[in-house]
Amino acid sequence: MEKILEIHNITKKYGDLTAVDEVSLDIYEGDLIGLLGHNGAGKTTLFVMLAGLTMQTSGNIKVCGKNIEKNMMDLKRNISFLPDNTLYYENLTAKQNLEYFSELADADKSKVPELLEIVGMSKWADKKVGEFSKGMIQRIGFAQALVKDPKVIFLDEPTSGLDPRARIEMNLLLKKLNEKGIAIVISSHVLSEIKGICSKIAIMKQGKLVAYNTLENLCKQEKSTSMFLETKDVERTASILKTIKNISFFQQDNVFKIIAETDIREYLLSILNENHVPVLTLEYEKEDLYYIFEKYYQVA
Repeated sequence: MEKILEIHNITKKYGDLTAVDEVSLDIYEGDLIGLLGHNGAGKTTLFVMLAGLTMQTSGNIKVCGKNIEKNMMDLKRNISFLPDNTLYYENLTAKQNLEYFSELADADKSKVPELLEIVGMSKWADKKVGEFSKGMIQRIGFAQALVKDPKVIFLDEPTSGLDPRARIEMNLLLKKLNEKGIAIVISSHVLSEIKGICSKIAIMKQGKLVAYNTLENLCKQEKSTSMFLETKDVERTASILKTIKNISFFQQDNVFKIIAETDIREYLLSILNENHVPVLTLEYEKEDLYYIFEKYYQVA
């Protein structure tokens, strides 16, 4: 796989505030990366730098092996950034909007019909954007991100404000674009979506990149396991779990989420059986993004 972006110790300061603090990572062709972090963690600032909209205070960024300080146009040709709540000209049609943005990007506007087809908006090419739903506008945003034929797309909260059906459609579209070899980096607070579609996870905290790997490898590093337990006697189950050392658990309806350092399923079944508590389900989950995220955000 081709290495598209090389990011080495980049920092962005605004006066005394360090928004991004010595972040390093590589992005390869075909990567689908989920970028996680609380508000103010530095995610959007990182995107803005990598899209060439502001310069880093220090550190180096290379695109296709070239340093951007000497080849900024290479960065802008190969990178697209779709911020949250992008605005379009409501009195223009979808096609007219994309033709306008193609001209701004010095791209071939004859490709606009093809881009509308890719994002599933051909039917509405001649409809004014002011008549569109939020999901349709997001699709136009994806088409805009593709006008330059980029190698990497950065998406800031791409499914924010969408209904469940539109979220599913957007995620399917992201996978479709990624299968074309385009690297995609998604900033999101919806961990279930990130877990469902991303091949790598990046976590930022207070401007620093505190984790970057596949979810499987992050879980291996933590040496933790999680499991879901459902029984016919919730109260007695809770009492039994409280007696077991080195685990944590929480309850949602009749299901217990249990986090342990090792796989304790056999022990759980044994002790529940001894106490005559019927077990309905006990499922082992190795890759728990929720636990990993919270682990990195624990106060030291």
